This record gives sequence, structure tokens and C-alpha cells, in this order.
Amino acid sequence: MTRLAAFALAGITALAGGGALLMPAPALAQSTPAGLYRAQAGPDLASAIELAPDGRFRYQLSEGALDEEAAGRWTATEDGVLLQTLPAPRPPEWRIDRIEQTGDVPLKVTVKVPGGDNLQGIFLRVGYTNGDRGAAATQADGWAMPADDTRQPAWIEFSEPIHGVTSQRFDLPEAQRGLSLTVLLVPNEIGVAAFDGTRATITREGLVLHWRGRDIPYARAGRSRGDR
Repeated sequence: MTRLAAFALAGITALAGGGALLMPAPALAQSTPAGLYRAQAGPDLASAIELAPDGRFRYQLSEGALDEEAAGRWTATEDGVLLQTLPAPRPPEWRIDRIEQTGDVPLKVTVKVPGGDNLQGIFLRVGYTNGDRGAAATQADGWAMPADDTRQPAWIEFSEPIHGVTSQRFDLPEAQRGLSLTVLLVPNEIGVAAFDGTRATITREGLVLHWRGRDIPYARAGRSRGDR
């Protein structure tokens, strides 16, 4: 059984059963958005949201290489709810670990997690002193400018596409021979969804979560345990 299939089979049960966040609470009116919701976004995404009658929520999502979760408070609006992750997760950090001169190429870049191997698939944007800009992605051995490229790199930015984590802009020092740059991506709580007033719209079938530029539909799967 794949990880995604296991999540799909167990996710709602885990939210509603043992270890659930809910404490017994008085049942609310039928119009309450409190309840269990399961994503209806195709076979590659498994997700569940539980809105408890006491104003707490739990969320889990698995899609491809992405696994994330969150817990916190929800508040009602005219057309749905707003989600607030509590406590607010510590966001990932980008740091320059080492910068050295090299005579091989104008710029060579590797991205790592602390104590780990090179990260592949990290997007990067480079700005040059002549106004040009370029984009690329790291491979197993990082990324490097062609040896015959005479442009002088002035700054660089990074993006981790799975969690949508982008870096600040790093200004690069001038170098006569070239630069070798090692950058660290410190995950911190990268797997916790940082909902900050994130909107979910209530629909006839359930709700739609508006998250990271997407509208993810969920169907009501049952009542939360506090409603029983």
C-alpha cells in the first residue's frame, strides 16, 4: 500500500478517533461548519480537515512529495471560516554557509540542509551586473555558470517548490576569478502549514480551502467528535 493510499484510508479515522484534538462539547446548531471534511481533488491528493465545535481545527494533507499538517483555531465568517495555525510555526531559513573564490567557473552553487546532502530541484534566479537575469535549478552536484560566461553575477535568490519556500535576495561580492557558494536551507517547521487567516468557503457539499493559490474542494465526511 502506498503512503498516499494509507493516508487516505486512515486520515479521517485518525482525526475522528483516538488522539483527536477534541474534548466533549455541547452540540451546536445544524448550521455550524463544525465537522469532518475530506478532500475531493483527485487520486493524487489526500487531505482531511476537522473543525471542532469549540473553535479548534486540525488539518492534514499529502500530495506527491508534500506532507503537511496544522492545528489551531477557526473563526466563522459570513461565507465560511478563517484558519489560524497556533502556535505560529517557525518558518524555514535560508543561510549562506560558505562563500569562496574559485577559478573554475564564474559562479558555482550548492544547496544543502544542515548535515545533509546536496538538494536537487531547488530553483534559483541570478541577476548580473549588466542587468541580465537567468533562472535554473540545482542538480545532484549543484549548479554552475558556463566557464566561458563572462558576465558578473550580482545577486541570487532561491525557491523550494514543494513547500513554496522562497529565500531573500543574497547580494554577491565581486570576484576576479569566480565564486563557490554553499547555501543552507534550515527546515525548522517546514511541514506545518502556516495558516494566517486562511479562508475556507462553506459550500453545499462541504467547503473549499483557498491555500497557496489553489481552491481545494472538500466534502463533509461526518460530524466532529465534539458534536456527538
